[in-house]
Amino acid sequence: MQKQTCFLLLLLAISRLAFSQNPINIDEYKVIDQSRFIITYEAMMTDDSLKPTEHNYDRLVLMVGDSISRCYSNTMYRYDSAYTEWCVHKGRDACQNMSHFVGDSGGVWNPDVYKYFGSKRMTAMHRMGEARVPIFLYDEPLDLMDWKMSFGTKEILGYPCFKAECDFRGRHWTAWYTMLIPVQDGPWKFCGLPGLILEMEESRGHYAFRCIGIETQKRPIVWFDGPRFEDYQRCIRADVMKQEEDYHADWYAYIRMANPGIKLYVAKTDASGKRRPVEAPADEKKVLPYNPVELE
Repeated sequence: MQKQTCFLLLLLAISRLAFSQNPINIDEYKVIDQSRFIITYEAMMTDDSLKPTEHNYDRLVLMVGDSISRCYSNTMYRYDSAYTEWCVHKGRDACQNMSHFVGDSGGVWNPDVYKYFGSKRMTAMHRMGEARVPIFLYDEPLDLMDWKMSFGTKEILGYPCFKAECDFRGRHWTAWYTMLIPVQDGPWKFCGLPGLILEMEESRGHYAFRCIGIETQKRPIVWFDGPRFEDYQRCIRADVMKQEEDYHADWYAYIRMANPGIKLYVAKTDASGKRRPVEAPADEKKVLPYNPVELE
């Protein structure tokens, strides 16, 4: 196997880490439903629980159809679009050998979640980050949340909202939903309330989703099934959590495991003060902060 070179730009001293991501060619897909509503959320994430005031942000798009909804990261969609455009101009072989970096985007919400209302299940598409790593798929039932209705009302984007709470996988969440939009859905995996969820807040302030736009618009809801479909790996959620733990416990070891024969370079400051790529020693370890949205 020909050795590959991956330049890992360690930008933590400047601002945030630039995560490499496993891309999808979005030109090759099948239409599985048509949207009735398109809802945009601001997602707030805290990567390091020891630094609770430092947050990253992304925008999530929830497309709700008659029988299926899809919630995805707008940052990843733009990244996939750029990758697809690159493939058009450079050819598929060139794309397979690229080192892919989202860049200092300010955070990326990873899971892409499809909800199937008829069969009462959802499918999470989870990318581990590095090219040449499978894209994991796992199914779960829709009725995961045991909601408790609470007292309290407030207005969000002109919609009167009611309060509900739930404990979900190690975190306590407060939801605000409106019954004026008859959609029992919300950001990420959240659903099951008698109206559209416009806000979700986690009790420790580590995560939040806030609606910033609602459109009634018909657009295709798609499933990507191009030549990289064989890279999808069916699994259970516990498998993904174990992969995530290994990824954060030693980033270098994970990349070496996923890409046998790779040469790993990191940017370091030399005696003259210049930043240069230096091959990382085989025993060097890189631990990343780990504060997953699902703690159990």
